[in-house]
Amino acid sequence: MAHEAETLEASNIVAAVSELNLCGKAPYLDGEFSGGECRIFKVSFEDRPSVAVRVRHASHEISHDNHIAMVEDEVQTLQTLEERSFAWAPKCLGASLTFDNPIHSPFSVLTWIDGSPLRWDEDFPLRPLRDELLGRLASVQLSLMTCTLTTRPITAGIYYERRLGNRQKRVLNGELAGLSERDCLDQQSFLKDVLGEDGESQAFAMSHGDLNASNIIVDEQYNIKGIIDWGFAEMVPIATAALFPTLLWPDESARCAPSQATLRDRQAYINSYSSQTSLAALSMRRWQSAEDVDFRILYLTSISSKGVHKALAQTGWKLPYYKPADGGAGGDVLSEAGI
Repeated sequence: MAHEAETLEASNIVAAVSELNLCGKAPYLDGEFSGGECRIFKVSFEDRPSVAVRVRHASHEISHDNHIAMVEDEVQTLQTLEERSFAWAPKCLGASLTFDNPIHSPFSVLTWIDGSPLRWDEDFPLRPLRDELLGRLASVQLSLMTCTLTTRPITAGIYYERRLGNRQKRVLNGELAGLSERDCLDQQSFLKDVLGEDGESQAFAMSHGDLNASNIIVDEQYNIKGIIDWGFAEMVPIATAALFPTLLWPDESARCAPSQATLRDRQAYINSYSSQTSLAALSMRRWQSAEDVDFRILYLTSISSKGVHKALAQTGWKLPYYKPADGGAGGDVLSEAGI
């Protein structure tokens, strides 16, 4: 079904917020921001805090029902985080789960988080501020895992097997160009070795799914004020929830080794919670300190990411820069990993 053209003029945005009874006095459009998945409109008032109107980008490849479902999923995620007293996510004030509204698109209205997206590269910020920021981010990850930790009736191994099976079916149906059945079978063959003892774990927790610099909002002193863009968040086995945030592994890590700066950042991240003994902290330390951590990150990410799956398949499921600690040959990351 074709989408009716969105109407995202200022008057329509304000009218849409007003329909949800969320408007204050003298509302006005105070800014617009565009990301990979959505557009954000800041609406401000004379007598109350500003709000963020989040509108997903329209796509002819996504049906009306699926578009609505994605907005609804994020709303439910934010409601869950509010119920669990997670302090770093915006609160959902309301939502319109229909195309029958002034902007002709489903949308949500969230609390506005003051600050700016984190500026982050290998040279900025400098230490010790850099290490302090990494410690704060580790606290956010620990808090997210701890407040959402639950036991489910299936194991991590079964969960991942089902997702891998669904991926294979989509490939066989021609829905995922660039991937072959062999790529799926190779992916499946590594699962037990990657998971090790965590394959039998029934512990699940929430993962943000895209914890990079653009989604981390900080103030001028680099205090973390909030985490935005929860569209990829989901409840996953603790192995996935415990992985390094996206900030700490490069886009090209299937082919290029992490830099010395990234390695130092990772160690600072781990050191910041090294004295903690909660299940979340122990899981993070086990997965983040593994010798073959880059392969583990990429492998588990490949289960949900077609792009990472393709990248690993193209390298023959080996990282060209990895050499086992015992001096063994090649980049067979799991053959000598000591899992």
